[in-house]
Amino acid sequence: MKKIIRLIPLLIMIAFSSNVFANKVIVKGIITDANKKPIENKTVKISTDSLHTGAGCMITHTVKTNPNGYYTDTLNCNGDIRKLKIIVENCNGSVLINDPQVPSSNLVESNFIICIATTPAPIPTTCKAYFSYSVKDSTVYFNSEKSVSNNATDSISSRTWYFYETPGSNTNAQSVNAVNPTIKFPKPGTYLVHLIIKTKSGCQNTFTDTVVIKPPTIATGCKAVFGATIQGNNAKFNSNESKTIQGDSIISRIWSFGDSSSFLSGNRLDPSHEYKRAGTFQVCLTIKTKHGCENKYCLTLTIKESVPPIPTNCRAYFSFSVKDSTASFNSEKSVASSSADSIVSRTWYFLNYSGTTNTGTTNALNPSFKFPKPGTYQVYLVIKTKKGCESKYTDSVTIKPPTISIPPTNCKAFFQYKIENQTVYFNSKESSAPALGDSIISRIWIYGDGSTAETGNRLDPKHVYQKGGVYNAILYIKTKMGCESRYAINLQVSNPPCAIQVQFNTERIGPKKVRFNSSLIGSSNDSIVQRTWKFGDNTTLTGNQMSPVKEYPIQGVYTACLKIKTSNGCEADFCKQVVVQDTVSLPPTINDYIRIVSINPNPVQFRMMLTVWSRNNQTDVEIAVFDIYGLMKLSLKKQLIQGNNVMEIATEQLPKGPYYLKVSTKNSKESRVFYKL
Repeated sequence: MKKIIRLIPLLIMIAFSSNVFANKVIVKGIITDANKKPIENKTVKISTDSLHTGAGCMITHTVKTNPNGYYTDTLNCNGDIRKLKIIVENCNGSVLINDPQVPSSNLVESNFIICIATTPAPIPTTCKAYFSYSVKDSTVYFNSEKSVSNNATDSISSRTWYFYETPGSNTNAQSVNAVNPTIKFPKPGTYLVHLIIKTKSGCQNTFTDTVVIKPPTIATGCKAVFGATIQGNNAKFNSNESKTIQGDSIISRIWSFGDSSSFLSGNRLDPSHEYKRAGTFQVCLTIKTKHGCENKYCLTLTIKESVPPIPTNCRAYFSFSVKDSTASFNSEKSVASSSADSIVSRTWYFLNYSGTTNTGTTNALNPSFKFPKPGTYQVYLVIKTKKGCESKYTDSVTIKPPTISIPPTNCKAFFQYKIENQTVYFNSKESSAPALGDSIISRIWIYGDGSTAETGNRLDPKHVYQKGGVYNAILYIKTKMGCESRYAINLQVSNPPCAIQVQFNTERIGPKKVRFNSSLIGSSNDSIVQRTWKFGDNTTLTGNQMSPVKEYPIQGVYTACLKIKTSNGCEADFCKQVVVQDTVSLPPTINDYIRIVSINPNPVQFRMMLTVWSRNNQTDVEIAVFDIYGLMKLSLKKQLIQGNNVMEIATEQLPKGPYYLKVSTKNSKESRVFYKL
């Protein structure tokens, strides 16, 4: 009997031993190169696959091959090991992985063939890969700064990371040459991480560790609770007794009052609610805390028949007016059920032309609405009062197509003018807007000299031109009915007459040399800014020389002229004969000598101003215009006074082209060429 008692503990130990090592897997294999030569001292990493392994059987072993390239290892576990992962590094740094199933014999054979290393010299083996890490939620922060190179003269040239999802496929994601990578893993689980470092001198080392991503922690321990106080049809709630754990706080309270899906969101601690009818209602409070805890509490309330009935004698009403496509509404004549009641909301509905879609605007007393196009539209107004009365009023709104008015075209812009020196007086009283009920509302004057246009409705403006010339003056008018018209004309404005009498003296200082002197010219109100001398021998001197000296090429009688320009814009000239020869050879004196001083403008479009100088007083002249064929086109006779004479020559009737203007007296004549535009 004692022998049997002694055998019982032994049998229990044998049975316990059999249960502890219920699953024993033997792994073996051979590693050779491409020429079937055994690889000695090759590291082999053997681990279990947690997806196909029982609880508590996450095992990782490292073994090395013997001189025959052979390796073996034994894995023992309480659970059931059904699949392995066997890893060998190739000679070029890549990773070879076998993931065999465990057969019923529990014997796994996994062989590898790796490439032939061609490194002429032994590769250093004293470098060391290493990393640490920290986990926050599903993100892992790696640090490989404690990895070391071969020696002081060596340095790490690359870091290659491999992240294997152990409970899943063998797909890896790699980050090359990252010292401290940050990886966000897709879901909770256990992951295998390899770091392979390589140094500048060729040393290579691998470090492996596992990373566990835990499921997120859902906060618990919060509790929703509230009480209610009923007065008539009004309920007052208080959720002050709702609780959560220390360090947490309630960030949301959602109330459901149980009547017509009435909700109140936000974080209201003690709301009130008015019930429109008697009955039994389930009120619920749902709370949510800062750490994610949620809890719901419901309470049944009974509202008794003390709730007064909802009145029905309120009335919605509106009137409207239409302008173009916009309707203006007025609902001020809508009324509540009694003097103790009041309208709390107005909702407007504007149905489109097909009646299928509506647009609402809430609580507008007198809204305006622009309809998209002509047509007839239905408009609804729904009012609600403080005591719950509701009423609806409907009317139709017709939007007519816009009336297109064609502006008249029979208005006419016109003006006359009068020129006095540099000032032009305009008068547009003959401009007209003959349509019945029409009138001119705008006149725009453009004076043609670059000045700013004059706007408004000026009937008879005046404008001062700063210098002579031809200017295109334009009048634009616009009438009340939209009629527009334009009138334009070219104005000839003369330069102001000169107050300076031009003259000069001459002194013969050599056989052919003459000194000119214009120092006697002057004015207290003006000053000469330019003198142009023409010496009569086809030579000209510009600038502002007062007393030039001229040496003539040969002796003779020359006509010298001086043209001046002043600071006020005045221009004038003077000519006289200069004798550069003995007096016995002088020609007889001409009693009525004349000269064409200027033609302005040239070319000319409508009128030109002709300036003729006469030596004598009361000189009769004929002024004629000839074309290039010698045919006279116009002629007029004038009597000249002594000095400069200014005359206006009309050229409107002349065709475009070149012409000759000839001025003749009894004993002399002179001509000039001009061009008609």
